[in-house]
Amino acid sequence: MTDDHTHSTTEHRECADNYLGEALRLGPYRIAVCRDGLQCLFQRQRGAIVGGGAQFDTLGYFRIRDVLERLHRAHIGPETDILASFPDRIKRGVAK
Repeated sequence: MTDDHTHSTTEHRECADNYLGEALRLGPYRIAVCRDGLQCLFQRQRGAIVGGGAQFDTLGYFRIRDVLERLHRAHIGPETDILASFPDRIKRGVAK
């Protein structure tokens, strides 16, 4: 699921703007599944690089929704209802 964000091609690099593991975009922030499907990434977009588009920095990792909620509060503010759609615990090998 993405927030009004479409991809013409996808990338395998977790920092890429069009990373195929993106699950949710919240303005300059996003939640993505790591390339090995072991955990999720809470990331913030930084400026674009020449020829490479926007890049993302990982601010934290999580496997349980409580940690996602803490990351969201620390970087964005109060939780939103959309976070409730995430499972309580991310299982290993989640779909990429």
